[in-house]
Amino acid sequence: MSRKVRISVLALVAVLVLVSSGCTRSSRSPKVVLSTQELADGLLVADDLEGNWKLNSGPEGADLSTTGIIDDTNRDKLPQIQLCDTASQESRDALNAIQWQAFRQIDKTVDNAIKPPKDREGHMIFVQEWLTSGESDELELVFDDISAAVKECLGDIPAGEEGPGTITEAEIESIGDQRVAALAQFEEAGGVGTWNIYSVFIRAGTVLMGVTAVDIVLGDLEPELTVADLDEILSTALAKF
Repeated sequence: MSRKVRISVLALVAVLVLVSSGCTRSSRSPKVVLSTQELADGLLVADDLEGNWKLNSGPEGADLSTTGIIDDTNRDKLPQIQLCDTASQESRDALNAIQWQAFRQIDKTVDNAIKPPKDREGHMIFVQEWLTSGESDELELVFDDISAAVKECLGDIPAGEEGPGTITEAEIESIGDQRVAALAQFEEAGGVGTWNIYSVFIRAGTVLMGVTAVDIVLGDLEPELTVADLDEILSTALAKF
């Protein structure tokens, strides 16, 4: 499976479940609805995190490498938000109504990187971040629907194009006003590796953030991305607002 296809599939699974402590907090008020440009300016960049990270330019023609802004031209080129088959129609409608305004993906350079298409041992680690802003009371209701959707999708992942596997709730640190996180772990087709996908939604005042942190592991290796790493990523991302 090509890397571009992997990223698209990851987005589907990610919503199924749906850096350093010295970072300073932005002067933007969490009570003010932020513009698309302000959100894009607050996206994670490679230098924000410890380790060797680099910007992923995204789907060809989307121009997300320079702006981070989601507009009508590139919206359909991004990974699409979908839910598991057991999710209610109400949850589907709520998530489909979200208009994400900013997106970025950053990839981590690891010592033993997967080199598609024939490499069968190594890691592929990356973080995707989505942002939108709105009135806090409205986002609170949106978040309630997201949280319900996450819980509807917990449980076993049947074998299909990928799998089998499981989706469980993940315990993250108490940040923001509302938060929900899940970990999807499932076998790659053929059983040669495991995908470990942390999917997180956080509401902080007028900002709604979605973060997907991924460690694809091929061969007889252990995952490198931990909950502690995830907490550091989330704290750094939220500190920008």
